[in-house]
Amino acid sequence: MPAPLKVGVNIVFVKPDAVVRVSQAAEELGFESVWSGEHIALPLRDDWWVNYTAVEAARKAGQEVGPRLVPFKPTTDFLDPMTVLAAISSATRHIRLGVGIYLLPLRNPIVAARSLASVDVLSGGRLDLGVGLGWTKDEYDLTEQVWATRGKRLDEGIQALKILFEEDEPEFHGQVIDFPKIGFQPKPIQKPFPIHVGGAGRLGARRAALLGTGWYGSAEYIPEIRTLRAEAGLADEPFEYSSLSMAGPMALENLHTLAAQGVGRAVVVPWTSRKPVGLEGIDMLEGYARQIGL
Repeated sequence: MPAPLKVGVNIVFVKPDAVVRVSQAAEELGFESVWSGEHIALPLRDDWWVNYTAVEAARKAGQEVGPRLVPFKPTTDFLDPMTVLAAISSATRHIRLGVGIYLLPLRNPIVAARSLASVDVLSGGRLDLGVGLGWTKDEYDLTEQVWATRGKRLDEGIQALKILFEEDEPEFHGQVIDFPKIGFQPKPIQKPFPIHVGGAGRLGARRAALLGTGWYGSAEYIPEIRTLRAEAGLADEPFEYSSLSMAGPMALENLHTLAAQGVGRAVVVPWTSRKPVGLEGIDMLEGYARQIGL
């Protein structure tokens, strides 16, 4: 029984010298997409991990917490997602190129839009953008952004991207983002440009429903997102549900469960090791592809 939905590969923990070849292998094996992610900078401080999403969830559940719940460290290799996806684009033909999550509030939206449009054009319209807030105030402080206004900055950032990508003479006047009429070319090839909004709670789900073209998060929020979109008159517009799992190779039966919940794409970590993988990751990919019927 083959996988009932599109399956993407999370490549965050592939070693830099292997990431292009592993992505080529993913394309050859029939995976739908490869997904990068990011952290720009994390402090070398003992408590750097305490606000991570999985840690917060464990704490609320009364479980023991610790840095072991975070699948990376401040010293983990994080390639810039637009750079690595551009490199993969030049070495592949049709596999889609995703980033989830891209920390849009840490960036000037015009600068971000220039990078995003460039990768979409150079890849022939293969970029999927997943945006979110992130989980640590440190990253906002280190990039000189304001933690307190992060939600508003993300909302307006998404709106600004749409205007930059769709209007001939874009301009935007918001509460935290403001720019006059400017020239902005080239536009992305994809129309509309896919913006998947991620989050770990209901505020993220609402943001996705009203501002995004897709959701990048837990399937449990799909009914609520559908209701919100119907109430806003958006039910008939295209919208894609993607789900990320960091728990290792996902069993075929779990992929079927996600599909039954309305998920259209599962982004998985197919590596059988929690350590960064090199070219040995290709063998793991091949085994996982057989397991799920690709």
